[in-house]
Amino acid sequence: MANEDALLREVDRLCTDEAMRALIARAAFGGTAPPAFDLRIHPADQMLLHSLRHHNDANAAFSQYYNVALQQYRAAYSVIRAIFGERAQALHILDFACGFGRLLRFLRHAIPQRLHAAEIQEEALAFVGERFGVETIPSAFDPEAFQPGERFDVIWVASLFSHLPPRLFHAWLARLLRLSGEEEGIVCFTVHDICLLPDPAHMPENGILFFPSSENPDLDASLYGTTYVTEAFVREAVARAGGGKFDYYRIPRALAHEQDLYVASRRGAHDLSRLGGFRYGPWGWVDEKRLSAAKGLYLRGWAASLDDGQVDFVDIRVGKQEFRCPTGLPRDDVAKVFADPRLATCGWEFRCPALRDGDGPVRVEVTASSARGEIALLYAGDLP
Repeated sequence: MANEDALLREVDRLCTDEAMRALIARAAFGGTAPPAFDLRIHPADQMLLHSLRHHNDANAAFSQYYNVALQQYRAAYSVIRAIFGERAQALHILDFACGFGRLLRFLRHAIPQRLHAAEIQEEALAFVGERFGVETIPSAFDPEAFQPGERFDVIWVASLFSHLPPRLFHAWLARLLRLSGEEEGIVCFTVHDICLLPDPAHMPENGILFFPSSENPDLDASLYGTTYVTEAFVREAVARAGGGKFDYYRIPRALAHEQDLYVASRRGAHDLSRLGGFRYGPWGWVDEKRLSAAKGLYLRGWAASLDDGQVDFVDIRVGKQEFRCPTGLPRDDVAKVFADPRLATCGWEFRCPALRDGDGPVRVEVTASSARGEIALLYAGDLP
């Protein structure tokens, strides 16, 4: 990888760029940025570092980090609104295993009251408390040692159960279900479904497979690895952890179009079928980027919606120029990954003579929008 410190400085420059702040705020909130909206990412954020090491490109890492953040925020907020309606603003919410606040930076502006964060990494917990102004609660490796002293209307747990060995999966689910509100509380947690397992035949009969490795080298791999489960396993786990008193609703690939989302609540407390209207929003990526004085700018990628099928076009901004590039090119690979034949022609290709302001880099932004105005960030950055 190129010098990590240099890449982190470049990401930080993008995070403090007012145009980037406006772009992300428009995608998240549909308008201008709230006064305290802050894009800065902690340099130890494992989700950012994972993207940097994969792409070796600050622009791509920034774009991936915020594309996933926007989708997670949209998923969490839509679930909360579907279940609680207008009462969402008064809920007591816990973002459990919050990391460095990829969700909190958005949620604090949508539901600013009674928002708590729990995390086992002390540096991450200090960061979200100071940066986002939320109440913080230290977590623990032992579920019974987690004693927040109160219950919560919503406990959101993104990408934790997708990393737990069987014993901790059951123990943490039981602990969090007990910490949900006595009558109407819900626990939302995500998992890797068996469909993501390279060889499903390796899944044990009990429906859970744990590998002692993950993208977070700072945590004990025997306690935090990579986990795959079947729905039958989760069904039994919810029944066991909740003493047979909880129902659940499963939304496949609801987190970053990868992890399944389960919403558990006490039987009869909520009509979980309301979640049948869950929307994934648009998704996509810029696979290829080339810029030269002789040939101009070339971009190639894909854009689609798991709700509506392929989107009709992507919006591209090059410097101060705005373009609308149609989709329609073959992308059988995308259709195969998502098992959705509607996405077979979601590819797009864009060429234009790049107009430079002097000899500096060229700012490029690529977004995809659904018919309902949901926005995905496919790429944003400065090409040299």
